[in-house]
Amino acid sequence: MHKTARNILIALAALIALLLAAAGIIAATFNPNDYKPLLIRLVQEKKQRTLSIPGDIKLTFFPKLGADLGRVSISEHNNKAEFAAVDSAKVSLALIPLLAKQLVVDRVRIDGLRAHITRSEDGSANYDDLLSKDESGQQVKFAIDSVHISRANVIYDDRQQGRKFELANMDLETGKIANNVPSKLDFAADVKGNKPEVNARVNFKTGFTLDLDRKRYTLKSLDAQLKGGLLGFNDLLLKAAGDADLQPEAKRFLLDGIKLSANGKQAGNAIDASVDIPKLAVTDANVSGGKLSGQAKLSEGGRSISADFSMQSFEGTPQAFKLPALTLDAAIKDATLDAKANISGALAGDLDKLLFTSPQLALRLSGRQGDTTLSGSLTTPLSADLKTQLIELSRIAADFTLPNPGGGTLALKAGGNASVHLGKQSASAVLKGSLDQSNFNAKLGLKDFSPAAYTFDIGIDQLDLDRYQRKAAAASAPASKPATEAPMDFSALQKLQASGSVRVGALKVANLKTSNVRFDVHASGGKLDVSPLAANLYGGSASGALAITAGKPVRFALRQTLSGINVGPLLKDAIDKEPIEGRGNVQLDVSTSGASFNQIRKGLNGNARLELRDGAIRGVNIAQTVRRAKAQIGAVRGDAPPQSGTASAAEKTDFSELTGSFRIANGVAHNDDLNIKSPLVRVGGSGDINLGEERIDYLARATVVSTLQGQGGPELQALKGLTVPVKLSGPFSAIGWRIDFAGMASELAKQKIDEKKEEVKAKIQEQLRDKLKGFLGR
Repeated sequence: MHKTARNILIALAALIALLLAAAGIIAATFNPNDYKPLLIRLVQEKKQRTLSIPGDIKLTFFPKLGADLGRVSISEHNNKAEFAAVDSAKVSLALIPLLAKQLVVDRVRIDGLRAHITRSEDGSANYDDLLSKDESGQQVKFAIDSVHISRANVIYDDRQQGRKFELANMDLETGKIANNVPSKLDFAADVKGNKPEVNARVNFKTGFTLDLDRKRYTLKSLDAQLKGGLLGFNDLLLKAAGDADLQPEAKRFLLDGIKLSANGKQAGNAIDASVDIPKLAVTDANVSGGKLSGQAKLSEGGRSISADFSMQSFEGTPQAFKLPALTLDAAIKDATLDAKANISGALAGDLDKLLFTSPQLALRLSGRQGDTTLSGSLTTPLSADLKTQLIELSRIAADFTLPNPGGGTLALKAGGNASVHLGKQSASAVLKGSLDQSNFNAKLGLKDFSPAAYTFDIGIDQLDLDRYQRKAAAASAPASKPATEAPMDFSALQKLQASGSVRVGALKVANLKTSNVRFDVHASGGKLDVSPLAANLYGGSASGALAITAGKPVRFALRQTLSGINVGPLLKDAIDKEPIEGRGNVQLDVSTSGASFNQIRKGLNGNARLELRDGAIRGVNIAQTVRRAKAQIGAVRGDAPPQSGTASAAEKTDFSELTGSFRIANGVAHNDDLNIKSPLVRVGGSGDINLGEERIDYLARATVVSTLQGQGGPELQALKGLTVPVKLSGPFSAIGWRIDFAGMASELAKQKIDEKKEEVKAKIQEQLRDKLKGFLGR
């Protein structure tokens, strides 16, 4: 035994000596640089690429036999442009297989790799020729002990799909790469690209085994993470851990102990989610899984939405399976709302047809908003066809109790159906039901998920929007200064894409009552158009259009024609005042801009016209004012003070006809063609109505008709034909009036002069007739 061991040691020593001698002889007699021109020529002839090795190739003998190529680059196919290059490439070979004439790559070390991979519009790639079979009979056996790549930069430009990705600062290190030999992999790189949008650092470590004969790939103790931006998320951290056994060709997949987690931010929302998959096995004959569970949380400002979901263990086949229980518990919390939701049901699948069905999914909601309880349920069968990418909810039944912003609760009951077509990026729903006191039917649609484009056709029998307005809190003490008006927010219009129509049988809004309301809506590019806009109201009808353009400031444009309207009740409901009565027509064509109602009033520009009949102006009795003027004619001579007063709701001026037009600029409506006709007087005038400041500055001119024929009493008989100027001024809540006696005196003097002229003219005419009569008589 001792002799045998000695002989083995002697043989090994002799072999080592022989190998060292061979290495010495190769080093002394073999110069690999003598073969560089041949290698470059072969690459050019066989691949039509230019290989460049500017430095000397150096042989290494310890610890491995190999070569240090230094800097190496290779060009594009039939092109001098660089395809790939390395700053340093070292390859070592296993020495023993060389004795059996086998070339076994033992270790590869590459530093400073740069490569630009391109896929053209026709689907061809700039590396296709490198994958063609080599006609060389040289047998190369890959049993790589390790690969180390550092400082690599690889660009992939897929022009066919319009995608581009870059791996920068890439480091890759492996253990032994051989068939059915357990090994390890350590990878890190900066990833940038589009489709999907990504700008992140990727790291992962895993053990792996390659079974190339059976095409089986196993991952052991995977630890991977992505940190950065992905799919619109920023500050994102994705993590994955677990084991996997994958045989794609045999359709066998096994996941064990998989844990996934994600947290990041998107558009100001913080998202945190995790999923545990303890076991999932898929073979060509069976599908089985352990209990799946997970949780997710979405936070925005003071609001948070959290959800916990779980799915019981299940078994089936790749063609069909059933999930006996699926549950989702969700919670919503913010300053005003605290709610919980539960979704439960069963799910069955036919994978041959890619069809999933649930006989009944149920959603249950409970919670509170302030002092109000909200609760409800939604049930529906579900089917999902993955081949056609169609999801259908065939019999929706919803019953909810919701908070009313105006106080109390709202009852919502609805039934119908809905569908989602993922391939066409569309969704639709047909619903019928009731909300509070309103019955409705609606057809809703969604085209293009991103950006979303909505369609709708809604009919409502009655709707009182004032019931849903938040009540203003009563002031506990007089305010030291006016409260700041909250700006109106129309920012949602910037991205809104919508079109549809709405019909309301009876509508009440801002205390205005209308019926048979009909309007079409189109929203696009930050602009909302409501046209045509028609309704019946206060004994007449309205038709016109409204346009709102989002921006800073928001712009509004309104065209409206009111026909046959009873103006008094309309104003009473709108402003709780009835300054004018009558029936007729009102035309508006105005535009404005602003962020609050006050700014909107002050920014009004455009035109308006009023045509009323058989009405009255409240607050002033012009005929009575004229009578007072008669009694105070002495004021013209300075014998009495001028008459003035404040508008009184008990007084009014009746008219048979009232017309006038207004030019509106910066919230001030100017009129100079007022025409009021009544049995006793005619009224004209001119002046300004300041809508922004709610003030009036107007001069009305009342003229007693010349054909009174005994009407109105002796005072008016004495003043017939005289114009009495009445100055109206002050805030809308307390309009003051004052007779302009200076103007009346001028009018009275003019009248006297005209009367004298008439008397003189009459005498001259009489004398002329007498003379002519004598002349003709001769």
